[in-house]
Amino acid sequence: MSIAIVHDATAALTAASWRADDFDFWAFDRLLDELAERGEPLRIAGADAAVIDEIALRAQRLAITRNSASRQVWFMRVLAAHVALYDVTRPLVRADLDHALDTWRWTLRLDGGVSAAVQLAALLHDIERLVSESDARVEHLAADYQAFKDAHARAGAGLALDLLARCGVPAAIAGDACALIATHERRDESADVGALNDADALSFFSLSSPGYLAYFGPAQTQRKVDYTLARMSLVARDWLPRVRVPAVVRRDIEAWHEAAGPRGELADLPRQRP
Repeated sequence: MSIAIVHDATAALTAASWRADDFDFWAFDRLLDELAERGEPLRIAGADAAVIDEIALRAQRLAITRNSASRQVWFMRVLAAHVALYDVTRPLVRADLDHALDTWRWTLRLDGGVSAAVQLAALLHDIERLVSESDARVEHLAADYQAFKDAHARAGAGLALDLLARCGVPAAIAGDACALIATHERRDESADVGALNDADALSFFSLSSPGYLAYFGPAQTQRKVDYTLARMSLVARDWLPRVRVPAVVRRDIEAWHEAAGPRGELADLPRQRP
């Protein structure tokens, strides 16, 4: 599935409504699902190039483009098996599937030649949430947040390995993907870990931040924004002006950059636990 965005002066969706503080992102995402399923375009009135770009980024989870690494038959089997795990009638599970697909799309957007292992890790990096957080989010309640996230990553790697084996993914690629999943909650000098972290972080901002803000409130969201920005490379943070986020999140981003300085020197900033 994919979706086209077209100008239509008579459309109910307008650029002004898209930018409004009370815009309903969840309803918009479900509309995108319906339009993609029917093969119909999204119609919007009064949109300039920046608005079109913002919407295209939010809708990218529905794109169909892949690179040579993800056009393999076994990759297609992984995609199908992965989607089949999600009961999309449950809002948190639906949100997790959207985030998984969007994180995968970000890896391709950031690097058109990204490896199959990184793409698979992006797709499956939060698969463990189907076990621990399908009904309610609990990570913010953990007494030791890093230990919680490390356990989440290790368990997710085990679940991913089983799925990849069933889908016939070559053992070396599956092993690399699961190693990335197992360590992705900690910063690392590895280019592949960095690529996964950047894609995960950008997906938080471009797709998940409105829902996170609605679920957790502004104080917790500010801590999450700080933590997420500190994981990102300069290249990834350069994308942030192009993504549509709630006004509260935009202010949090600006405050972080003001504290970090023009280049956002990460090592000099205190790391806050979300």
